[in-house]
Amino acid sequence: MQQISSMKNAVQKLTETVELANNHSPHLGRANAKSTGKNDVRKLRLQFQTKLSDHLFTGKKLKGEGGARISISLMDANTGDVVTSGPESSIKLDVVVLEGDFNKDDEDDWAQEEFENYVVKEREQKGPLLIGDLLVMLKGGVGGLGDLLFTDNSSWNRSKRFRIGLKVASGYCGNARIREAKTDAFRVKEHRGQTSKKHDLPASDDEVWRLKMIAKDGKYHQKLSEAGIHKVEDFLLQLFMDPMKLKEILGMSSNSTNWDTLENHAKSCKTNWKLYLYYPEGVKKPGAVFNTDRQLIGLIKDRIYCATRRLSADEKEHGDTIVKKAFDNWNDVMEFNGETFSSSMQKKSSSSFQSQVLQIGSFTPVQCKLTP
Repeated sequence: MQQISSMKNAVQKLTETVELANNHSPHLGRANAKSTGKNDVRKLRLQFQTKLSDHLFTGKKLKGEGGARISISLMDANTGDVVTSGPESSIKLDVVVLEGDFNKDDEDDWAQEEFENYVVKEREQKGPLLIGDLLVMLKGGVGGLGDLLFTDNSSWNRSKRFRIGLKVASGYCGNARIREAKTDAFRVKEHRGQTSKKHDLPASDDEVWRLKMIAKDGKYHQKLSEAGIHKVEDFLLQLFMDPMKLKEILGMSSNSTNWDTLENHAKSCKTNWKLYLYYPEGVKKPGAVFNTDRQLIGLIKDRIYCATRRLSADEKEHGDTIVKKAFDNWNDVMEFNGETFSSSMQKKSSSSFQSQVLQIGSFTPVQCKLTP
């Protein structure tokens, strides 16, 4: 008993000595605490390395920006390094859908229960909200999402947005807390919405309703279709030939804001046409538009451009005849130089066609001329 009492006294004295040393050197105690927190307690977190695409639709595979694979990694929050070894570097992860209003910063630490509270379930009488490869395997601390598709849009949930979340799969028995990962919030639209989506930079062979202010199957779309204007290319050529006639077809006034928006969007189309226009008997008779290869592009009839794909066999034959005649009357051929149709030989045209000057920045001037 006396020996045990002596040991207790020795321990007590040692404790008092350490406390006294810490009191006289407080920085030593802080250094020890900091060292323990940094070296002994590992703070691990999952992290997305790729941003999702801005445009997500039901039934379409999830992709990163620019179509990139969506990659993820396991990070050591203390060092900022990827955890490439150890049992944690090869764990399995569950993919879940989160509410868009889970607004924690990526550098924050949140509790697992808080993360779980934001998991979104499918609507009643609906199938799983997210389908595909819902399990991710890390290898050397890195991995990537497989094929994933949303089956429902995000308009019905409280934030109108979703996030993709990653958490350690059930069954992983590690002792370390691994904080979950989440993406930025995004909207998921119905796939049918993609079919009427406008193109920021329209292509010449796009359907004309891809232009701003032209709703698919709307009144402007119907009017253009009735006039034979189905493609952006058709719209542009009609704009070059006779913009006033195009406004008449649409029923738009010259000072209409809708017209300005539509015209500017159409002019953003990137193309490099080298075109020629010839009226054999003045504007009262059909004229022909052709390219540097002497190929017929279309006819101008009653101030309306009509593409060759809409011409009958007889009309195409008539157009080819006009093109051939153009080479015998080259002084009357007008050349599109990127801004206007003007006399190819820089002389006054014998036809009564009045050129319309157009400011089309995306069209390059014609570099070559045809020799009659």
